[in-house]
Amino acid sequence: MKYFLTILVVLGFVIACNPPVEAPKTAGFSNIWDYDASGGIMIGSQESVNLLNDYIEKHNKRDYEGIHAMNIDSIQISGPGGERIQTSDEHVAFLKTWFEQADTQWKPIWGTSVKGVNDEFGSMVLSVFDTKTTTKDTVIRTNDIIQAYISNEGKIVAFWVNSRQLTAKELADIAAAEKSGVN
Repeated sequence: MKYFLTILVVLGFVIACNPPVEAPKTAGFSNIWDYDASGGIMIGSQESVNLLNDYIEKHNKRDYEGIHAMNIDSIQISGPGGERIQTSDEHVAFLKTWFEQADTQWKPIWGTSVKGVNDEFGSMVLSVFDTKTTTKDTVIRTNDIIQAYISNEGKIVAFWVNSRQLTAKELADIAAAEKSGVN
């Protein structure tokens, strides 16, 4: 009986010290590169959101060396007008040409990071920016959704930009905020 109680007490300690492993809380799905993906997606890291904001700020400051350093060499970019960029060098050249013709600035509105449960390489940042592009004749305001895939090493692997024109109400709200000094 004493032996049985000892085993029961030891077994109780083993079970108490090794609680069951809970599966991560997930929502949604991701088939970005693997159309047979399973496991769902979960919240990613704030670090990847901060990294994307830093990357966009390098665009605002025209820091081409910083942008190039954050890209992987074979970065994949899809722009809102059907642009397709496949290398970091091509990306920087594209930006230099663009910024010679227009002054574009991005203002972050919100962003979050998600990660595939079975994705060991990186995470996706989903973000929204109000964008202002000024040329010698025109000012264009858009709302851009940027999805960026960021490696665990902190490199931009790919990103997709979707853009829409702002409504008259949104433009009026932005103008009023700028006039009052609210950023």
